[in-house]
Amino acid sequence: MNAIEKIKKYLRDRMGLMPEQTGYPFVTISREAGAGGHTLAREIIRRLPEVTTEEWGRGWEVFDYRLCLLVAQDEDLKAPLELLLRDEYRRGLQQAIRDMLTGQAEQYLVHKRIFQVIRILAAMGRVVIVGRAGNYVTRGMPQGLHVRLVAPDAVRVQRMRELLDVPEDAARRTMLTQDQERADLVRDFFNSDSCNPKDYDCVWNTGRVAVAQVADAVARLLAARARPRADR
Repeated sequence: MNAIEKIKKYLRDRMGLMPEQTGYPFVTISREAGAGGHTLAREIIRRLPEVTTEEWGRGWEVFDYRLCLLVAQDEDLKAPLELLLRDEYRRGLQQAIRDMLTGQAEQYLVHKRIFQVIRILAAMGRVVIVGRAGNYVTRGMPQGLHVRLVAPDAVRVQRMRELLDVPEDAARRTMLTQDQERADLVRDFFNSDSCNPKDYDCVWNTGRVAVAQVADAVARLLAARARPRADR
């Protein structure tokens, strides 16, 4: 049974307990819009087999939109998949009105379920969790390595233009909106500032350091952390 199947079973059974922690590491990636979070996640997984032959270095998976798909399958929540995939977060009255008009689950319940799934993933290990306040959700779980990506606005706007195939002004608006919604999510649920570097193990500027180099550093740091346990 792979990780996705295990999570589906967990949600289906509505178990009240966390699965037993495997001791395998996991990575969370927080990022400014356009800083390269998904690219980094894929690069980390590609790089790990090159830095270790240990079991913990094999079988890693990236969880972002797939995590949303799992939550969206919960009929009790009636979570709008499009909303989950866009990583949107609406504050206060705006979301309350939307819920009343659409009959969809309250945003609070949807995010609580996402947070529950993230902790399950972290307990299983060998996952890279992109976004969704992963570093705050998994706070206190010692196997986690928490990364934050930033980049200059000009670099991020250009990346958003290429990703979305939109004009510069539209790319900038989308970038700023995503940054604000992600910051609001962290502030409302965890009373924290997502820009605080003290909440991460490392912060990288992908406008100055290539994503491939960041992935190499993260993979080597994971290997260095795992080595003392492997040597015992």
